[in-house]
Amino acid sequence: MIKSIKIKNFAIIKDTEFKFHSGLNIITGETGAGKSVVATAISLALGSRADSTFIRHGASKATIEMVAVFEEKEYTVVREVSSNGKNRCIINGNGVPLGRLISISEKSAQIHGQFDNNLLLDPESHIDLLDTFGGQNILSYYLQYINAFNEFSDIKNRYNALITSIKEDSSKADFYRFSIEEIDRSNLVVGEDAELEDRMKFLQNAESISRALSDSYDALTSGDFSAESLIGSALSNLQSVSGYTKDIASLSEDLDSLSIQLSDVISKMHTLLDSSDFSERELDEIMERLSLIDSLKKKYAPTIEEILEHRDLIFEKLSNIGSFDEQKEELKSMLEESRLKLYSTGNQLTEARKKVAKKLSDAVVSELAELNFKNADIEVSITPLKSPGPKGMDEVELFITTNKGEPLKPLAKVASGGEVSRIMLAIKAITADSENISTLIFDEVDTGISGITASIVGSKLQNLASNHQVISITHLPQIAAKGDHNYRIYKESDDSETYAYVEEITGEEKIMEIARLLGGTKITNATIENARDLIDNN
Repeated sequence: MIKSIKIKNFAIIKDTEFKFHSGLNIITGETGAGKSVVATAISLALGSRADSTFIRHGASKATIEMVAVFEEKEYTVVREVSSNGKNRCIINGNGVPLGRLISISEKSAQIHGQFDNNLLLDPESHIDLLDTFGGQNILSYYLQYINAFNEFSDIKNRYNALITSIKEDSSKADFYRFSIEEIDRSNLVVGEDAELEDRMKFLQNAESISRALSDSYDALTSGDFSAESLIGSALSNLQSVSGYTKDIASLSEDLDSLSIQLSDVISKMHTLLDSSDFSERELDEIMERLSLIDSLKKKYAPTIEEILEHRDLIFEKLSNIGSFDEQKEELKSMLEESRLKLYSTGNQLTEARKKVAKKLSDAVVSELAELNFKNADIEVSITPLKSPGPKGMDEVELFITTNKGEPLKPLAKVASGGEVSRIMLAIKAITADSENISTLIFDEVDTGISGITASIVGSKLQNLASNHQVISITHLPQIAAKGDHNYRIYKESDDSETYAYVEEITGEEKIMEIARLLGGTKITNATIENARDLIDNN
């Protein structure tokens, strides 16, 4: 139940607050006064999407605050719509995602307007209507079907993926074999390309390297003034006096270490000199090997390691081709078993729907009779789909006739605007209890009706209000007169702006509002008396 709502800087409403009550709450107002604005504000408070165009001109944000009781718990809901595009949803003082508000409100409150009427004209929505009316009589079968459908879809996807793999891999089998043979024949070793490139650079510069090594070797080892000779002489001199002081002993040790390092360098240099001879044959072999590796990189992968990984992958695919038949038969068997289960649960769901369909037809016809459709007849048509879908194996569509002797035709093709409004009201009257909805909001459910039909619709709203909180926005006096609580939307203007307000009206104020609805701008004693009669007769 919605207890109160406060609207601030929303469209033409600057600041207004009013309370709702149990029973039938009626909202009226002149054309353009802001009835649709109030409906939109309530819709936002229940979780609909916000838009910065709702913000009143000159304001930085619009705020809707609603106090409501949902499933026996009171909530204070605040929706803030900012001009910078940032919107906030706050419940009981805490910021929450919009989905949280929707999950709370959708089970307790519903708003119905022109969109819902249009939805009724869409045959694809009729299956949801039937299932909602059926409640637990359909839900258990539906859940079994959904599980079977999801299982079947999963196995079917796996089977189709396997078939695709079979086609792709089988067509590539010869290529896989060639690739494996080519890679294996190359005897690739991880890291060999870097080593070969190093050796190639060495050989390509062998002459310069040999000369530099030879000169360096001579400088270190040849003659009395070589580095080796000089360090050896220095070391001998220091060692002869190292016993006299720790500092000289330390220097002697350092120089001895340097002498050892120098010997090691000379040894390595000698080895390099022995291997620095240029070999054109070796260079050609290296370049040929690098060319082969480069071609394999271009064909398969950018590194030797990745080439070898690719080889292992296609080897696995090639190996799996042999087991495809076995996998295929296993999945085929699972698919058939799942298909039988799907059709079994689907047929059970169809039978449950057929049982409920007759009850729905009878209930809607009964409600329509009370809504001045004296000769209406409705049939819930259930026909099989070509293949099972996510909602079952059925196509559901409402067929209707409103005149005696006329054949049943699709609702979407024969119903007028006023008829659709009444049909939707009839449906909501019979589904509200099964959906356990505490608050029903109707935005101009009276579209396309007048006279005695309007009075009948008003009575139907009264009946609904005996078990639900009903909020109805209307322009018809026959409906407004039946309100347990009435509200008037009105506008006021100053030199620069127009403001809309909502106020609860009783007594003479209610009579004058009904009189206005009856007579327009010209209110006479006769219209006032007619207004009194309408109210008194309810």
